[in-house]
Amino acid sequence: MVKEYQYCPFCGTLLKRGTFKGKERKYCPNCDFIDYKNPLPVVIVVAVKGKKFLLIRRKVAPGKGMWASPAGFIEIGESPEEACLRELEEEAGILGQIVKLIGVNRWQDRELGGERLMVRYLVKVGEGELIPGEEVEDVKFFDIAELPSYYLVLFKDVIEEVQSDRK
Repeated sequence: MVKEYQYCPFCGTLLKRGTFKGKERKYCPNCDFIDYKNPLPVVIVVAVKGKKFLLIRRKVAPGKGMWASPAGFIEIGESPEEACLRELEEEAGILGQIVKLIGVNRWQDRELGGERLMVRYLVKVGEGELIPGEEVEDVKFFDIAELPSYYLVLFKDVIEEVQSDRK
């Protein structure tokens, strides 16, 4: 949930509303703090082994109980690529190698509230035992024909690319 300030986090003055850079925002009339709302950066790991896709069954919100790609917030001091490989290992217990950046898009998280900046990577995984992380119920590889319908819609281009790859 995105924190809604009522008072300035720096000087404690009650915030007011005003227009800054074309948007209504809260601000501090005492110290000039402006409460900008920025999207939180998240990585999504589209992990493949051959023509199979690795999915995790989420144990926690958002999407509790659903099959999804490993994903998580980019932490302070790490690059999106580092976050991608960390999330893969934390959630699936396996290592991988980034093949390419799939894309970056905006997503409104209605379940937890707040806007996210989604950074998606295609990752090739090697051998190793799949071990569900603490926020994961299960982890397994899916053939393209077994993928959930919502996953087919979200990652249509990547699925077609993996499916047509002759390597």
